[in-house]
Amino acid sequence: MARLSASEALLRAKSLERRGAYAEARGLYMDILTAYPGNIRARRALEALNRRDATDRDPPPALLNGLMGLFQSGRMEALEQEASRLLELFPHSALLANVAGVANVQLRRLPEAEAAFRRACTAEPDFAEAQNNLGNVLKDQGKLDEAETRYRRALTIAPAYAEAHNNLGNVLRDRGRLSAAADSYRRAMDLKPDYVETHINLGSVLAEQGELDAAEASYRAALRLDPDHGVALSNLGRALTDLGRFTEAVECLERAITVMPAYAAAHNNLGNALNALGDFTGAEAAFRRAIETDPTFAAAYRHQSTLKTFRADDPQIAVMLDLHASDRTTPAAKCHLSFALAKAFEDTGDLARAFAFLKDGNALRKARLGYDISSDRTLFARVRAADAVVSAADFRPSAPAAPTPIFILGMPRSGTSLVEQIVSCHSDVHGAGELLDLPMAGRALVAGEAAPTQEALDTFRQSYLSALARRNAGAACVTDKAPQNFLFIGLIAKALPEARIVHVTRDAKAVCWSNYRQYFAANALGYSYDLADVVAYYRLYADLMQDWAQRYPGRIIDLDYDRLTEDQESETRRLIAALDLPWDAACLAPHKNARGVGTASQRQVRQSVYRGSSNDWKRYEPFLSGAFDGL
Repeated sequence: MARLSASEALLRAKSLERRGAYAEARGLYMDILTAYPGNIRARRALEALNRRDATDRDPPPALLNGLMGLFQSGRMEALEQEASRLLELFPHSALLANVAGVANVQLRRLPEAEAAFRRACTAEPDFAEAQNNLGNVLKDQGKLDEAETRYRRALTIAPAYAEAHNNLGNVLRDRGRLSAAADSYRRAMDLKPDYVETHINLGSVLAEQGELDAAEASYRAALRLDPDHGVALSNLGRALTDLGRFTEAVECLERAITVMPAYAAAHNNLGNALNALGDFTGAEAAFRRAIETDPTFAAAYRHQSTLKTFRADDPQIAVMLDLHASDRTTPAAKCHLSFALAKAFEDTGDLARAFAFLKDGNALRKARLGYDISSDRTLFARVRAADAVVSAADFRPSAPAAPTPIFILGMPRSGTSLVEQIVSCHSDVHGAGELLDLPMAGRALVAGEAAPTQEALDTFRQSYLSALARRNAGAACVTDKAPQNFLFIGLIAKALPEARIVHVTRDAKAVCWSNYRQYFAANALGYSYDLADVVAYYRLYADLMQDWAQRYPGRIIDLDYDRLTEDQESETRRLIAALDLPWDAACLAPHKNARGVGTASQRQVRQSVYRGSSNDWKRYEPFLSGAFDGL
């Protein structure tokens, strides 16, 4: 080029074209455009050449190297502009379209990125990377069906594509297909054992499935590969919180924040661990730091709202309202914000707006879970049918129970957390919280999916008691406070005859309202997000408890929460005696119990026992449209 003018170079390029030397002609046109970017004659000639010979789709290596340099230096705006300019000259280049898509992803221009990746996939349908990238952009925009299709297309092209297996797992998880998601993650790990993100993702799915020990192992596997991985540390801290190992969780999360101080989720998870330990000041500060780090982190607003009292002039209310109204806020985030705003407007006395946001948040949560009350009607029917198959008298345990389980159960929000605080004050009792071991080991039996043979019942018994022994801290008795263990009373009565069963009851309207106003982290309580559903579920529960009382007389200790709050000492003494435990005066001061509490009742159980909470729902009675009539 240094020896030729632009006109001379154009003549030379035309001559090369006439001789069929298209690659050399294209190179010369590109040299002209590099020296003279505005040369219209060279640009048009190159476009015509590309249309004539579409087999040579991509720009020469020198230009591709320039694009790579822009990417590596983080100059995404320049990368997008240069890729778009080159696409005008090389319109059939799938590679350039993919680069333009990557640049737009980094710039958070998802519609533009989607268009670029679609162009790449059209130009080269067997371009596995572009199919995978398009899947990612579709997933980020909530287009889960097509995202799954694109990941599967990428894997048809390249079956050993570990990243596509991992991404397919992500979209399956978002669609609630947790077992299939875990299979995809495991396939990715088989192909790429050092794939840290897949170990973390598998841990997250296992945690959602209630397999907390396995989730912990998966996070620790990720940390063996990368000891300072902030996300792995944060997720491990969350798992330890769910396992009730709150002090370990705090240590892990503080380390996560040290290595990744701008990771809002780690601050949020630390807040939850501190909250469980009763450090409400520290928890509120952690949630505040999560919000400061990421002002769009909706879950942190909801968590913080439970720890503060809002005033009408609180600037955070306006911030949450703006976020809630934004088109960029996802439905899941709006759900968190709705519950936080309901709390804020309740604090300020605007109950009409509080109920409106509560109704909105519940509707969003129900839609997210895809809940239908018919699924629980079916489950309750199957529990009854399965229980009728074998009598409790038919089972003979192969070994005595150690430690002795004390089940504290009933409807969620009925007072089970307070009762566990009381019982676990006893010197012979360890409070283990809401364990998942019973449903994990026994669901197939209670749902009629497995025959309740002597061997099956004994296997369940040993599995559950072994899990309990790992959590008893040396105590003779251990509480298991998962409220919905009421579904398993028949199995408990058969396979664990030594167990004590405490059934906590409370005013039906108070229970239903408390369920409706609560955002539950677990996905298993879908009934609670609709007033009609929560009333219907309560009736299913009440009818089943009547059946249990008839089938297993004398096995269930009934405890009325409201009576407990009105006559604490008499009811506490009656409870401890019914549990066959010697009297321990410490049980009269549950608010002094220092154990961690990982439920929605963290604040209430740190206070002295108080009366009147069962009347809270009456403030909202004008907005309920008679939903609780007949309860």
